[in-house]
Amino acid sequence: MGKRAVFAAALAGVASFLIGPVFAQETKQEAKKTPSQARVSPVTQDQLNAADKNAKNFLLTNVNYAQTRFHPARQIGRDNVKNLHVAWIFQTDVKESLETSPIVLDGVMYVTTSFSHVYALDPKTGAEIWHYKHKMGPVTTYCCGPNNRGVQVLGDLVYLATLDSKLVALNAKTGDVVWQSDIADPELGYSETMAPTVIKDKVLIGTNGGEYGVRGFVKAYDAKTGKLLWTFNTIPENSVGAWATKDATGRDMHRNIQAEKDQLAKTGDPYQRLGGGVWQNPAIDLATNRIYFVVGNPSPDLDGSNRPGDNLYTNSLVSLDLDTGKYVCHFQYIAHDVWDLDAASPPVLLDVKGKDGKVIPGVKAGTYRACLVQPPAEGGSAPPLIIPRRYTKFETANLQFDIQAGLNDLTIEVDRDTR
Repeated sequence: MGKRAVFAAALAGVASFLIGPVFAQETKQEAKKTPSQARVSPVTQDQLNAADKNAKNFLLTNVNYAQTRFHPARQIGRDNVKNLHVAWIFQTDVKESLETSPIVLDGVMYVTTSFSHVYALDPKTGAEIWHYKHKMGPVTTYCCGPNNRGVQVLGDLVYLATLDSKLVALNAKTGDVVWQSDIADPELGYSETMAPTVIKDKVLIGTNGGEYGVRGFVKAYDAKTGKLLWTFNTIPENSVGAWATKDATGRDMHRNIQAEKDQLAKTGDPYQRLGGGVWQNPAIDLATNRIYFVVGNPSPDLDGSNRPGDNLYTNSLVSLDLDTGKYVCHFQYIAHDVWDLDAASPPVLLDVKGKDGKVIPGVKAGTYRACLVQPPAEGGSAPPLIIPRRYTKFETANLQFDIQAGLNDLTIEVDRDTR
C-alpha cells in the first residue's frame, strides 16, 4: 500500500475517532462551538475535476470522479501511521450507525449521521460550527439502517439526501436551508442514504427501496435551484431481457424459463414494482461525458416466482449520458437474481493493459466476482469487452486476453505511488 492509499485509509479512521462513539438516539450534550460561521470559499467545478490532486481538501466522496479513493496528501505515511493517536472526540446527537465520508473544505469538515443530521466541525479542535437537524417527514420503511453516507459541496452550497427522500441544499457557511426538493414518496418505500454527486451544475442521486417493490431511478437536479432536470428509470417498461440462463462467469443459474414465460403471460411485466435501487455513487468519465453506476437487486430479492424475465437493469452496470440522462449501454452480470448478489461497492474508472500491451479504458464494477468493462464505441449498444475473473479466454474484434488464473495477464494502470 502506497502513501496515498495509507492516507485514504487513515482519513477514514481519523474521522471515526474524531466523531467518536454515541450513546443515545437523541443525546443532549455541551459541545464546543465556535462563535463564527464556517469560513469557506465557493467550490468550483475545476476544483472538483482536480480533487485528487488537492492535498489540503477532501472534496468528493470517493476522492475523484473516477472513484479511485487515492489521495495525494503525504503527511501520514507508512513510517509514522503507527504514531496516530486521538486528538479530540466529538460526540454527535444521534445514537446509530455512522457511515459518513467526511468532506473537508478550507479547514472545515462536513460530516453526517444517521437520520440525516449534518455537522460542520473544526477539524483541528473538534469544535462544532453549525448543526443541521433535518425535520423528518413520514418514512414507511428503509434498508439497511437509517444511515447517511455524506454530503457534497459545489459553489457555496452543501447537498444532502435525506432518509425521507428529500434533496436539501444548505448554506455552506451557516447550515441554513437554501432549497429543498422531493425526490420520491417515502410512504411508497423510497428512502435515501447515499451521498449526492455534484457535477457540471447538476446534483445526481439514486434511491433506496429495492427490497420494497419500488421502481428504481437515477435523477439529476439543477444545483442552483433544485429543479428536476432528468430521470432515468433503472427498470425499463420491458424488463424481460434475453432469458439468460448463465451469469457473467458462465455458471448455469438453473432458471425454469418456461415457468417464467407462463408467469409473464399470466401477470404481465412487473417493471413498476421490480426494485433496482441505486445507492452507490456513480463514476463519471469527464472525457466522454458519461456516468457509470451499479443497479441493485430486484424485488422481492429472494423470490423470483412473481418477476419473470431477466429483470433488467437489476444487478447491472449501466452507463448514461450526463447531460440528458439517456441510456448508453449496460451489462447485466446476474439476470433474474434470487441470491441478493447485487454490487455493494461503487464503480471505478481505470485503464487496463492486456499482455499485448494495448491499453483500453475500463470500468471496474465490484460485483460478487469483479468485472472489468470497456466502454463501447459511440452508439454501441453493449460493452464489447467484459473480463470477469473466472474467464479463461475472451475475445473481441481487436483484443484477446488469455487468463490462466485470476487476472494474470491483465494490468491495471495506476500511479506508482498508489500501489
